[in-house]
Amino acid sequence: MAIRHEEVAGAGIRLHCGVAGEAGARLVLFLHGFPEFWAAWRVPLGHFAARGWLAVAPDLRGYNLSEKPAAVEDYRAKHLVADVLALADHYAAGRTFVLVGHDWGGAVAWSVAIADAAKPVQRLSRLVMINSPHPYTFWRELTSNPA
Repeated sequence: MAIRHEEVAGAGIRLHCGVAGEAGARLVLFLHGFPEFWAAWRVPLGHFAARGWLAVAPDLRGYNLSEKPAAVEDYRAKHLVADVLALADHYAAGRTFVLVGHDWGGAVAWSVAIADAAKPVQRLSRLVMINSPHPYTFWRELTSNPA
């Protein structure tokens, strides 16, 4: 399945996305790790699109072809979460979506899931984590495990 490239308005910035599948299909968003970019998900994009999904892999804020704000403040979790939710609104307005995160993208995905759980209507139908521990477990190990 062919991958097309699109630009989407995030939370005040422009995000580049690799996209495969038909508009209106169930959305699965893939968030890359550090120092990767959308192409890390090239094979899964085609795999899921061939099975009826709309598969989208953005370049996260500051990476590859997406905008790179200069201020450190612009990379706080609240902005990264807003970017992901803006993508979900763009590709699956009013519908649930699946979120897959790897490494740094996993940290962002955990933040999205935690923010989503606090809302009266949840958008996430599934959260898939690859090489990204739960934030509490990560904090506990950093603060108490000398190894």
